[in-house]
Amino acid sequence: MSEKTQIHYDMILSFMEDDIWYKASELVDVLGVRETRTKVLLRALVEGGALVDNGAIKGRRYKKKLNVGNTSVK
Repeated sequence: MSEKTQIHYDMILSFMEDDIWYKASELVDVLGVRETRTKVLLRALVEGGALVDNGAIKGRRYKKKLNVGNTSVK
């Protein structure tokens, strides 16, 4: 992973507040990248367990996963 990618991950996680759902388009201005790149970053954070998504195909939203260090499924 590049340093720039790690910076983007950190920016996403520090911007997002607990228990608030965000659309990718809301994070575009924060990151300064296009929506497609933002979605790639968000997908990687979901796969890594730092975020959860609502499972929708259109209008997908993301939020911080509570207890990020905990890998158990609730």
